[in-house]
Amino acid sequence: MHTVLIFFFFSYSPKKIYILQITFLQFRMIITVGFVKENAWPELIPKLRTVFESSNLISQNAHSRWDAINVLTILHTIIRPFQYFQNPKVPREPVPAQLESIAEILVIPLVVTLHHNVEKALSFQYKIQFDLEQVLLMICKCIYFSVKSYMPAALSAILPSFCQDLFQILNSLNLECASPDNGYLLRLKTAKKSLYIFRALVTHHQKHVNKYGILFHMA
Repeated sequence: MHTVLIFFFFSYSPKKIYILQITFLQFRMIITVGFVKENAWPELIPKLRTVFESSNLISQNAHSRWDAINVLTILHTIIRPFQYFQNPKVPREPVPAQLESIAEILVIPLVVTLHHNVEKALSFQYKIQFDLEQVLLMICKCIYFSVKSYMPAALSAILPSFCQDLFQILNSLNLECASPDNGYLLRLKTAKKSLYIFRALVTHHQKHVNKYGILFHMA
């Protein structure tokens, strides 16, 4: 049943958003209980990696049956429960094994994709690409939930890399734009999410910030 549910999400048309929203609510409940609390879905991450690599997010194949936004929405749903500490009363609670696996297998390739897409988005000086901006926003949402409370080892090792991409997004803003279109509004939302990521790093991961001198680069 779990496998069928995953493949349904990835291949479903994003235009039928109402049906997807209802089904995602059900999927979120399954994730919270089966994957997060019981750690009872060992095949989930490997299957997601397979679909992830064959989606148009990674393969750049416009005719791929796996839609990029569906891929990112599923990943966002899976990471979402880890935005909070699972056992907040435990001092120095270790990173859950599920989140470490997600970060190593799925989020790291996503950071590489973020870098390429940021370069691509900024290359369009006079025109915002809506689909591209949508992907950037979803990637930043996934990264934010990955580091809001915990710091997976795989992500800590590449912290300067994806922070540099976030700086580029912030530097690209034109705050004097009188009437931003939908694409530019997405860019503003991505910039806002980038600031949330930096806030999480400063608030919960100060030793990593100090280690890599991130505040120096922000200045």
